[in-house]
Amino acid sequence: MSEKDKIIYDIRHIKKNFGKLEVLKDISMQIRNGEVVTIIGPSGSGKSTFLRCLNLLETPTAGELWFEGKKIDSGTDVKMLRRDVGMVFQQFNLFPMFTVLKNVMYAPMHIRKVPEAEAREQAMTLLSQVGMADHADFYPEQLSGGQQQRVAIARALAMKPKMLLFDEPTSALDPELVGDVLEVMKQVAQQGMTMAVVTHEMQFARSVADRVVFMDKGYIVEEGDPNDIFTHPKEERTQTFLKRLLHADI
Repeated sequence: MSEKDKIIYDIRHIKKNFGKLEVLKDISMQIRNGEVVTIIGPSGSGKSTFLRCLNLLETPTAGELWFEGKKIDSGTDVKMLRRDVGMVFQQFNLFPMFTVLKNVMYAPMHIRKVPEAEAREQAMTLLSQVGMADHADFYPEQLSGGQQQRVAIARALAMKPKMLLFDEPTSALDPELVGDVLEVMKQVAQQGMTMAVVTHEMQFARSVADRVVFMDKGYIVEEGDPNDIFTHPKEERTQTFLKRLLHADI
């Protein structure tokens, strides 16, 4: 089996309840090494909850998670899992008291025990990659939302994760700032990073993803090749969602 065919994350019959509310009803999916999976669907369909289950920000009510062939359970070292499965949030979540550079250096130094000089060099390389090296000494409050999100991506990459989760990373941004962040995400995907992305950016989902997953009401309704999903969706719910979003006949 080639590296590309290797299953990195195996999700089996995941359910998630909040009290009596069933948010995820029965989700099964496999994500392969280097694959980019975009997850689309209406608000309230369970997309973000599903993503948060993948690095145990939410604990599934039922079902099994297997990462790199190992079952994730209550005995799993959550810090170890989050080191390998990084996450970029909607609201950036940068440390306000740290400069851009220190935001990117912090986790490698404190979790991976990378020496300070090495962490600094690596951080500057990543900030250059996301177009933020000239803002290394700025604080988050001095940056636009798009700039903060690019720093957040650099910070996630600094941990050298095996997989990155993106939870609607552009939804809090002004429209003119979205393109820069999507371009950085596209570059990360082209470098072979395994990615699961919850997004409303249909053009990104169509052009960058290896696979598109449509969720609604706690279920996966349909999944497949982006061109198939966007051009010839099989399920009526998918057709209705895309027609409304794209304002076009499918």
